[in-house]
Amino acid sequence: MNPTKSPYKNLLLMIMFFFMVFLYGNIVLANKYLNPQKIGEFKTLFAWDVVVIDDIAYVGGTEEGLQIIDVSDPRNPTELGHLDLGVTHSIDVLDGVAYLANYFSGLQIVNVSNPLSPIKISDFYDGGHVSDVFTVGDLVYLVSLENGLEIINCSDIRHPIKIGEYNDGGSPNGVFIKGDLAYIAEYHAGLEIVNISDPFNPSEIGGCFNGEGAYSVKVIDNIAYLCYSSNGLEILNVSDPTLPTTLGSFNNGGIVYFAFILDDLAFLSDDNDGLEIVNISDPTNPRKISGFNDGGHTRNLFVDNNFVFLTDFDDGLEIIELSNVPTIQNFVPTEIVITIAIPCSILVITGGYFMYRHLKKNTLLKKKVHKIRGK
Repeated sequence: MNPTKSPYKNLLLMIMFFFMVFLYGNIVLANKYLNPQKIGEFKTLFAWDVVVIDDIAYVGGTEEGLQIIDVSDPRNPTELGHLDLGVTHSIDVLDGVAYLANYFSGLQIVNVSNPLSPIKISDFYDGGHVSDVFTVGDLVYLVSLENGLEIINCSDIRHPIKIGEYNDGGSPNGVFIKGDLAYIAEYHAGLEIVNISDPFNPSEIGGCFNGEGAYSVKVIDNIAYLCYSSNGLEILNVSDPTLPTTLGSFNNGGIVYFAFILDDLAFLSDDNDGLEIVNISDPTNPRKISGFNDGGHTRNLFVDNNFVFLTDFDDGLEIIELSNVPTIQNFVPTEIVITIAIPCSILVITGGYFMYRHLKKNTLLKKKVHKIRGK
């Protein structure tokens, strides 16, 4: 008498076959689609920051000040306008106005509504070396080595006025504003979190120190991404701003200046390693999945559509294409465990790799970014 065939045998075989195709087929896709290629370049000296809005790149640097570049044809970027206001470390653009953090002369406010002819509107400077700027409505937030966090009221854009300051004597490099909180990357203290609900009287409420060298910070939802010159990328839970905790880190020994966060990807600018693309879908275990490096010294970056715009001290503005990214969102090399329960048996499949949400169409690089540099 032949044994009775299990009614689930064919089902289990089909499931196993499906996952084998799914796992190993998508490994090939990861190699194909995350293949950054340089397609364009605009030569300029010592480029530092970049913002891209409506096919126009705003580039700040130590030699040329503000340069406005047409990148509608990324293979042939061309300069539209130029305004030399000195060493420009950071740029924010809002409603046709550029707010520049000038390292030696503070806040410079420029009308860029006509990119062919940028015109300075006003400035604010009370000493110090200003390294970053973040604009929210009529308030502009600056950080400088000497003055800490400064809050400037620009409701009268021709006469900006300082209304508040937080200075603990440290060395802040970067600032990010979210709600009533200012997140500060402080070189010697790591992450500092300051309550700015009363802009006339900001006060620190929390922080986290994982080593020296903090350079910039981004906050998405309740996660802070802190870039270091020594520790790479640190990922922190800031759901309780009075007690932020470290979730994970990515450090390949490079000097990471900035991160552009987009969905489950962190695009990092590394001084010596160029562009690094890191999957952060599991913040406790970020993993590099791709990158681009042609030498030089990378400073900052901006992601727009299928392109990454890199500033480089040696090469100026570099434009990197991410092939076919809109149809493949994220690629997460990770081990999987799939448990299928059926009457009288349990099947467990382990091992291999899989792509995370890889068919979520037309979302990556298509989202509207509210604030420059992935903010």
